[in-house]
Amino acid sequence: MTPHLIKSLLNNYRQCPRSLWLELRDRRAVREGRAPVVQAQYSADTLKRFAEGHVVVRTAQAMWPDGLNVEEAALQASGGQRRDLGRARALTQQAMAHKKPLFEATFEHDSLLVQADVMVPMRGAWQMLEVKSSTSTSTSPKAYHHADLATQTWVAQQTGVPLKWEGLLLVKKGFELQQPGDYTGFLQLHDDAELRASVDEHLETMPAILNAARMVALQHKEPVKHQPGTQCTDPFECTYIGHCTGADQTPPSDVVPIRLNKDIGQAKAQHLLDAGHTDLPRVPEEFIAQLWHDKSEAQIVNRRLAQAVCSGQPLIDAPGVRQALARYSWPVQHLDFETINLTAPVWPGSRSGQQIPFQYSVHVQAASSKVLAHRELLDTTGHDPRRALAEKLVKDQSPASTILAWKASFERGVIRELATQFGDLAEPLMRLHAQIEDLLPLLVPGMGYDQLDGVQNGGDAQVGYLRAAAPKAVRQANNYSDAERETKIGHMCRYCQLDTEGMKAIVARLMPKPWPTPSRSQQHEQMPVLQLVIVRLRLPAQPHQKARTQRRRKECAFCNASSYGSGCAHSMTKKHRHGSGANKCRWCGSTSAGSGCPYSPSGKHEK
Repeated sequence: MTPHLIKSLLNNYRQCPRSLWLELRDRRAVREGRAPVVQAQYSADTLKRFAEGHVVVRTAQAMWPDGLNVEEAALQASGGQRRDLGRARALTQQAMAHKKPLFEATFEHDSLLVQADVMVPMRGAWQMLEVKSSTSTSTSPKAYHHADLATQTWVAQQTGVPLKWEGLLLVKKGFELQQPGDYTGFLQLHDDAELRASVDEHLETMPAILNAARMVALQHKEPVKHQPGTQCTDPFECTYIGHCTGADQTPPSDVVPIRLNKDIGQAKAQHLLDAGHTDLPRVPEEFIAQLWHDKSEAQIVNRRLAQAVCSGQPLIDAPGVRQALARYSWPVQHLDFETINLTAPVWPGSRSGQQIPFQYSVHVQAASSKVLAHRELLDTTGHDPRRALAEKLVKDQSPASTILAWKASFERGVIRELATQFGDLAEPLMRLHAQIEDLLPLLVPGMGYDQLDGVQNGGDAQVGYLRAAAPKAVRQANNYSDAERETKIGHMCRYCQLDTEGMKAIVARLMPKPWPTPSRSQQHEQMPVLQLVIVRLRLPAQPHQKARTQRRRKECAFCNASSYGSGCAHSMTKKHRHGSGANKCRWCGSTSAGSGCPYSPSGKHEK
């Protein structure tokens, strides 16, 4: 029996034959009323891409007001009960006789069915246009666009459709919406010689590709020879990636993939892979240093990252941490934005792909680590959220205090965009912009996003916003109840709040204890979970403790234990040091005097 395929399934085969096999088994199970053997899992980013693709196609259809949507006509003819592609194919043949623009024109040849986004009549022929939500740039369209267009073209030609030429409609980069609903210039036509030559090459391979896909579809066993690799996410994330990377096929947990900081396009990581390095802890430090030709910040950061991975312990520059904290203007304000970038902008003054903030969270933290306030905003009205957000942000934050962010460049960029959009708020917004600092990239145990319900990443937040901000009629048509909406809003608030909670928790761990401090035995018991023992953060002794220390000549200068030899948790050498406390620095245990202490806030040895 010849398996019937559609364009999306053939695209699955092009990306990975195993994906085609799995989806065909899923579809068969659904038709037969059985549970799928392997359930496809669609990420939030994938769902958003599907939704945006639908919007862009609708926008393209508006360019031909007299056009006929064949699929919708077929659905109406069948009473709106189910999608009838057979009826759509017949209606396409009838409609082409009227020489009007067609949308979702349906063709089938050799058990391969396709639907053309746009068919425009010309003199005695047709123009086929494929609509993509990708951004148009000065470079040529992506390779998979060529293959996609070639599939449509091949089937249409084989059914006898006289095609004059084919092209792609891509989104214009930087398109700005001037008036509501006015998308003039939103899409740009690509039909250059390079595109046509590439399509012609793909046309020649179509019979072989189709036959190979059928062979995979007819296999009784899953083609497990196709193991996880770069094809799992190129050009899109496979919906079966979770299945193929199951526990029995996951690489050993001690193997760390090669990922480097500020490595544009993963070029430097690829250089290490080409040299045979696949496990980051096994890469010699000098190899990483050689990737950058100077002692740049990127080189320093990556060398530290490599050291941390190799040791399996956090690497913290204690003097640098104290120096950074000393520069802050307290109380500090922890800021985190949630944004959405829409391919087809919906609010005047917004651009295609622009990050539009719809939510923020702010935690205000004193130097004592106490949280003074939490402020937030989440706009789900469906209207342009920027003005209300900018006004409240100016009220909620003080330009006199340091603002900390996970990635300062992102938060600065959002505020700059707001300042450009609203001139009357530009001055107070830019004062906030000047106060933003990067927080050290540390993690707080027990505050992972996987513990959250409903929203666990930025993609989930964007999809949640699209649903919560949709008009009530749309929500009702999709059976999205008010209770579900309120639950999702709560999940979104908790997700955004966790970002700023994490930042203030990190600062609380790094801050020296306020005066007066607990006893040293208590200090040992309250050692931070972040394991700051990697670098010794000595705290000043209280006056009565200092006097007592001076009397105890047989106690370790670092931990006050009476033990000798190794085993000290606070000494850089891990050894106990004894002697007169009066002659040793209470921060580093050195007998030196004057400046030069690496742990004292003043940089001087204190007896």
